[in-house]
Amino acid sequence: MNKKQIRKEYLTKRKSLSSQFVKLESLKISDIVSQNFILESKTVHCFIPIEKNNEIDTWLLIDRIMEKGKVVVPKTNFNDNSMTHFYFEKNTELVLNSHGILEPNEAKQAEIEEIDIVLLPLLAFDKNGFRVGYGGGFYDRFLSQLPKKTQLIGLSLFEPIDEIKDLDTFDKKMHRCITPTEIYSFE
Repeated sequence: MNKKQIRKEYLTKRKSLSSQFVKLESLKISDIVSQNFILESKTVHCFIPIEKNNEIDTWLLIDRIMEKGKVVVPKTNFNDNSMTHFYFEKNTELVLNSHGILEPNEAKQAEIEEIDIVLLPLLAFDKNGFRVGYGGGFYDRFLSQLPKKTQLIGLSLFEPIDEIKDLDTFDKKMHRCITPTEIYSFE
C-alpha cells in the first residue's frame, strides 16, 4: 500500500476504537516502555496525545519518564511545518492551538542535541521500520536534525503492515516500535 491509502485506512481504524480500548492499550505500551528501556537521566521527547484523533495516551508515560529523567514536548509551526521543542515539567502550562493540539506555553526550550530518545506518533508502520504519520512532514524534518545517538521509538496501537510502497529519501527508519504486545526492533 502507499502512504495515502495507509493514512486513510488507519485513520478510520483508529477512530473506530473506543476510548476505553485506547486507554487500556496505551497503559500496556507505557508498561513495556517503562520495563524495557533505561529512562534514568535520559531526555525523552514525547508527543502529547491528540484525543480527537484517538492517539495513544502518553500522559502516564510522560509521568513515568519525569520520575527518572527529563521530558521534552513539541510545539508546531504550521507556517513552515516545523517544530520547536520544550522541556515539560509539572507546572508547564499547556494551551490548545488552532488545530486542537496541546502545546507548552512559556516553557524552557530544549536543544535537539540533548535528546536521547524520541517516542514517535504514527498511524501505521511496516516490518522494515518505516512509519506513516499524518503527512505534514513535521517529524521527518525534526528527525533529520537529530544526532545519530538518538533512539527513535515508534508507539503503535496496531501491528506492522508488510511494506510501505512509496518511501521518500527523507523517510527515517525507526530503531524500534512498541505495540501493546511486542517490541519490534529494526537495527
